[in-house]
Amino acid sequence: MWSEIMQKLSTEITSLGYAEPLGLLELREAIAKHMQKLGINVGVKNILITSGALQALQLIASCLLEDGSTVFTEAPSYLKSLQTFQSMGLNLDGIPMDSEGMEYWRIEKRLKNNESVLYTIPTNHNPTGITMSDFRRHELMEFCVKNRLPIIEDGVYQELCFDEQPTALKAMDKNGMVMYLGSASKALAPGLRIGWVIASEPVIQRLGDTKMQMDYGASSLSQLVFAEFLNSGLYDEYLVNLKKELKKRRDNALKVLEDNFQGIATWNRPIGGFYIWLTFKDDIEAEDLFEKALNEGILLNTGDIYDFKKNRSIRLSFAYTTCKEFSAAMGKLRKLF
Repeated sequence: MWSEIMQKLSTEITSLGYAEPLGLLELREAIAKHMQKLGINVGVKNILITSGALQALQLIASCLLEDGSTVFTEAPSYLKSLQTFQSMGLNLDGIPMDSEGMEYWRIEKRLKNNESVLYTIPTNHNPTGITMSDFRRHELMEFCVKNRLPIIEDGVYQELCFDEQPTALKAMDKNGMVMYLGSASKALAPGLRIGWVIASEPVIQRLGDTKMQMDYGASSLSQLVFAEFLNSGLYDEYLVNLKKELKKRRDNALKVLEDNFQGIATWNRPIGGFYIWLTFKDDIEAEDLFEKALNEGILLNTGDIYDFKKNRSIRLSFAYTTCKEFSAAMGKLRKLF
C-alpha cells in the first residue's frame, strides 16, 4: 500500500510549499468524510491538522487554559498527556475508574471557581484498556453540560474496536463543548506525525494561529500521504486486517494470562486497542519486578508511572509483540513472580 501511494504521489505532486494554516484542504475534507463513519459530522473549518495528537493537546493546554487551571482526568491516565498538562503549569486531579469508565460524579465536589476541563480517553483507554459504557457516556455528557465543564476527548484508539464500536462523545455533542483528538499514529504510522483536533470554529482558529507561529504547519508530504490513504479506501482496507490481527493477539494474551496468573492477579478484557491492565493480588514491589523482568529481556510498564498513587499494576501491550513472544514473556514473568 505504501509503495502504491508513494508512486502515485511522486507523479502528481507539483509543489511542496507550506500548507494552509489549518492544514491541507484535501486532508481536512477526507477526515471530515471519515469522521462521519464515527457519527461525527463536522466541516473543514472545524478541523485543524497537527503534528500528532499530542501536539493538539499541547496547543489546547498552552493557548486555551490559564495557569493554575484544573484538568480532571482518569486515574490512571496516559503518561505523556499528564506530562503535557504539568509542563504548562496546570493542576491535575485524578478521578478513579470502575469497569464502565471514569466515576465522573466524584468531580462535583472538587469543582472550584477556577477554570477546569475534563480530559478523557473513553475508548480503549490507555493504560487500562477500559472502554466507557454508552450509559456512562450519556451521564458524563449531561454532567458536563450542567456544570459547563469542557471535554477533551482523546479518540486515538476509537477506531481500534474489534467488534461493536461505542459512540464517540463528540458524536453526542450538541453544544460544541467537546474537543476531539484523532491520530494516524495508532492505526497506520506514528512516523507520519499526523493528528487532528475537531472543535468549534473559534477554537480551531485560535489553535491554528498558535500552530502557525510554532512550525508553519504539519508536513505537507505526510498530509498528502494520509489524504491518499483515506481517499483511496486503502486505510479502511488496512484497518480491517489490522483489527483482525490485534484481536488474535488479544485473545492469545487473555489465554496466556488465564494459564499463568489465575488466582494471583486480575485483569480486564479489552474490546480493542493495545493494552491489558493486570493487577496483582499480593503486595509486590513493581519496581523489583521491573528490574528482574528487564534482566530477562522483558520490558514492563509499571502502573505507578500512570497513576496518582502507588499501585500493584502493570500495563501489558499485546499489540507490540507476536503471540509467541507474548506467551514466552509471560511464562518467564510467572516464574519471576
